Amino acid sequence: MNLEAIKNILPSSFVIDYYSDDEKQVYLTQKYHDNDIAKYIFDIDVENEDIKIKEYQDKYVSKDFFESVGNLQWNYYLIFLRNTIDAQIKRDIEKDESYARKFVFTLEEFKEYINYEKTVSTVEENVVDKWKTELEKCDLQEVFSNEPYNQAVPRYLNNETKKIEELSPLDIEPDKAQDFVLDEVTQIQLNHNYRNYPEKRLFDFGKVNLICGSNGVGKTSLMEAIELVVTGNNARNANDLPENGAIEAKYATNSNNVLDTFSNNIPKFKARNYYWYNTSYNKKKSNTLHQSFNRYNFYNSDSAYHLSNNTNSNQFISYLSAIALGTEFGAIRERMFGFVKRLSNDLAGFEKNIEREQSLISNANKQKEKLKQISNPEEIFRKFLDDAEKVKWINPLPAKIEDKTRRFEEDYDTARSILNSIVHSKAGKESDVLSKLSGLKELQKNLQGEEKEIMELNAKIKEKSQQIEAIEKSSKLLNDAISYLENPQSFRIETIEKDVKSLTESVTAIERFFVELNKLNLSDFIYSSGTLADFRKTEEESLSTKESELKRSREQLQILKEALDKVKSIIIDIKYYGKEYIEAKADLDACPLCETPHTKAELLAKVQTEYIDQENTKRIEVFTKNIASLESDISKTKEKLSILKRYEDVLTRYFPIELSEKSIPELIALTKKEELNLDKYKKDLEELKVLDIDLKLRGYELDSFLKLKQDILSTYDKLTFKIGNKEQFDNQKATEQENVKNLREILNTLKGQLEKTNFKIAEMLQGKYNPEGYTEDLKFEIEEYQTYRDYFLELKKFIDIDKDDFIIEIRHSLEALYKTFENFKEQKIKFEELNLANKIIQESNEKIARINPKRERAESGLMILNKLTNEDGEDKVLDDFFRKNETEISEIFTNIHAPKEFSKLSFASGEILLYRKSTDERVPITHISTGQRSALALSIFLALNKKLTKGPNLIIFDDPVTFTDDLNILSFLDYLRSMVINESRQLVFATASKKIATLFQKKFDFLKSDFKKFELSRSNL
Repeated sequence: MNLEAIKNILPSSFVIDYYSDDEKQVYLTQKYHDNDIAKYIFDIDVENEDIKIKEYQDKYVSKDFFESVGNLQWNYYLIFLRNTIDAQIKRDIEKDESYARKFVFTLEEFKEYINYEKTVSTVEENVVDKWKTELEKCDLQEVFSNEPYNQAVPRYLNNETKKIEELSPLDIEPDKAQDFVLDEVTQIQLNHNYRNYPEKRLFDFGKVNLICGSNGVGKTSLMEAIELVVTGNNARNANDLPENGAIEAKYATNSNNVLDTFSNNIPKFKARNYYWYNTSYNKKKSNTLHQSFNRYNFYNSDSAYHLSNNTNSNQFISYLSAIALGTEFGAIRERMFGFVKRLSNDLAGFEKNIEREQSLISNANKQKEKLKQISNPEEIFRKFLDDAEKVKWINPLPAKIEDKTRRFEEDYDTARSILNSIVHSKAGKESDVLSKLSGLKELQKNLQGEEKEIMELNAKIKEKSQQIEAIEKSSKLLNDAISYLENPQSFRIETIEKDVKSLTESVTAIERFFVELNKLNLSDFIYSSGTLADFRKTEEESLSTKESELKRSREQLQILKEALDKVKSIIIDIKYYGKEYIEAKADLDACPLCETPHTKAELLAKVQTEYIDQENTKRIEVFTKNIASLESDISKTKEKLSILKRYEDVLTRYFPIELSEKSIPELIALTKKEELNLDKYKKDLEELKVLDIDLKLRGYELDSFLKLKQDILSTYDKLTFKIGNKEQFDNQKATEQENVKNLREILNTLKGQLEKTNFKIAEMLQGKYNPEGYTEDLKFEIEEYQTYRDYFLELKKFIDIDKDDFIIEIRHSLEALYKTFENFKEQKIKFEELNLANKIIQESNEKIARINPKRERAESGLMILNKLTNEDGEDKVLDDFFRKNETEISEIFTNIHAPKEFSKLSFASGEILLYRKSTDERVPITHISTGQRSALALSIFLALNKKLTKGPNLIIFDDPVTFTDDLNILSFLDYLRSMVINESRQLVFATASKKIATLFQKKFDFLKSDFKKFELSRSNL
């Protein structure tokens, strides 16, 4: 490989700047209309595989890189041309990101990379148009409509399918005004009735346009505004259309400039679809231009997301299919499958229904064969009516053979039940029952008269017995009262408990009073002749005088001590208290300070000698003694006042009188009087307790006494229960004893009369009934015969019988009548079954005749639908698409994906495969990176765009590489740049990524005024 060979394959846009000294490195600039696009270094040292990339770049790249100005540093490429090279070395070189993008190529790979190949534009055959033609021929045009399945399928089966004229406007041919090539969209005006965002409303576009800004600022709304005004609809939100006039546009076309305004003008957009994308011009009323536009010109962010992030092979192929074949392909294919499912279910239902009807016809014919021999139900019905007349049946009967017989059957069941009940009774005929019932009622009436007499006698006996019982009960009260009256002392039982309690409380109170007095030392004032107030006043005055004197002594002592030396004062205090200590200690034999042995007399002498001549010391000692004496006197006085106060409190609590004016001797006298009362109360209390015990031992109780007293009061209003009234009670007792005697005589007479009445009842029963329960037995027997009588009355509602007709004969006649009825009913049913069988055969044949046309249409529809879905299945059509476009797609894919490890791709058996460069190893799409999947989808889209002949020279990307790695982004942008330069495409590119926006600008800034950047924002963010 030499320099001349390189020059021969370079495109005219590449200009050689200079060479390295050994001409192994060639430095070039790529130009566009005299503008620098990119810088290249070709290393043509083909045999050198020992490449140390860092040292190499420092030597050959860095100087030229830093001398490049503006965006050229972002468009710097280093290409190594080698015959062979180790794969790992190649990967290391191409992954290095310093200075320049790096590629390692063979000469053939270099030719493919450096030379952009224009595509011969041919629009793919439209499978959808083929389907529509075939479906319309078979009256299945509603398959490619939006008519609901539950309406469209029944209409097809009923041969009532809506025709194309009903589904579309009556436009006959495309509008020729739409036959233009849209070279560029030069301006978009968003009016007030378009969406709220973007806030910017007027856009003047160039050849390459960058729309950037954060999410929510209106980038997609701007992209979709272009889509709406150009195509009349929106793929992402189909049929969610703005008002007419909401968007205005200016186009540069192959003939002149065109002004356009959004309107829901279906004929206009159908014509554009026909001219731009070579679709058939049918009479279907829906606009599908936006589907073609999204297939060839508009790559949106939804596609980018699904294609980049979906690792499911089937779903990925489904998304690729939407790009390669158009979204209408999938929609109509799904619609055909929906029709197949429903027609298959309907066909199965038709065949099942026909099979069921044929089965009904077969069973009906068999039934007719069985019913060949039947009797005439009319003759049997007439015999039935004759027999009913003989039986004297009086209830309604069916008048004609067709009349319902349920009433007679119910009446028969009731009459037969009544007859059976009578047969199993004791009655043979109605006259016997009536005679027996009359005799029983007469007996019952007589017995009730005697029973009434017995009830009256029993009431009188009870009354007299209660009177005797009441007198005897009151006599007991009189006896108990007389026992108390005979012992008057017993009446004390009523109050003795209260008296004991009262005396006990008095004794306790006096004793508590003396206990409290005994706690007080009253010796200081017990012999005083004045009042307590006088004594208190004297003591309080004495206390006040002593406290004043104590205060003065303390003040003088303080002055004396302050006059002495502080140390001497302390010594004096110590010695003084030492003297007191010595005098207090009887067994002292040593100095308490130095512990030197001394007798107590020696220690006292030492203390005395020490201070004998010190006048101040004596004065302090005098004051100290005086203060101690005063403090003792004050304490004693306060104690006297405290005792006085407690003494007053005790007296006040006990004596409810004014004590302040009483003299102390008078108070002492009151106390002595209470001592005498205490002795008396104790004596009385003891006597009461003895009496209480004696009364209880003799049987006297308070409750019994009180109850007796209350009972006498409520029973005898003229008797008074008190001591001295014993004679009254004795007289009352004698009177009551006489009354009891008279009542007993009357009672014996009544009992004799009761015995006679009971004997009379026994004679009337004659031994037929139990004397103890004859009333119930007789009542039961009367009710039993009344039931028999009622049976006959009920039976007469159905049959006209006489009183002397034997019931058994009536039953036999009725059973014979019913036997005739059953025979009639059986023959009637058979006759009806025969008619029913004939009716079933007729109706089933009619149903089959109605179902067959629907079944035939279902079969016909399924045949064409299965043919279309099998012949043009997604795999087959996609395989055909890849086969026709494999070279184009592979060429684009190998240019825009990085690292460049795949040389080609293919589609077979529903699977997309990629082939590694060196080994031709086949790799499924699920095994490649997110960026490479995105690159593959973009390759298909770009290949389709390049094939347009008359379609818009416009390509729109809405965030196509958001989910792609940096190397693939750069490769993709490089390819877009080549496509814009070589294919004269207008490019509109939207992204929310600041990084991608920056890279895009670096790649296209060379276009100068033909590059437009629009940064969108929202004022409220």
